[in-house]
Amino acid sequence: MKKIPIYFICIIILMMTVTTSLGMERCIMCGMDADKSETKYIITVTKGTNEIKKGDYGLCCLHCLVLLRQNLEAKGGHSGKVLTMDYNTKEMFDAQTASFLVESKLIPGGSMVPFTLGFKEQATARTFQKVYGGLVMDWAKIVKYVRDYK
Repeated sequence: MKKIPIYFICIIILMMTVTTSLGMERCIMCGMDADKSETKYIITVTKGTNEIKKGDYGLCCLHCLVLLRQNLEAKGGHSGKVLTMDYNTKEMFDAQTASFLVESKLIPGGSMVPFTLGFKEQATARTFQKVYGGLVMDWAKIVKYVRDYK
């Protein structure tokens, strides 16, 4: 009888190890698979709280990032660097330098509304805008847009 719980514990540890080695990263806010998101963000928490410790966290979308930052600030925490994924190249880069497309006809996988697509180059964002519609915004404007989104 004692062997069954030990086997059960070993299986759980093995499953956790396999999941971690596959690189699956869950969004800290909603639990979606951030690695599969076409609008992935990585934020560095420089001063944590009781709920959110200091470190780097993956998020599925800008909506979850804005919520995380609001929660951190409300509880005395701080965030630093934010990386976003270029929708076209899938490269991670500094979100504050990105051009964002919002209100387009595109619906990115693994994201939540409002759908915001980050681009490293503004020219690429404008090209996508011509094909799929929407508005192109910089970092400050897109964060305000998402914060005010209903």
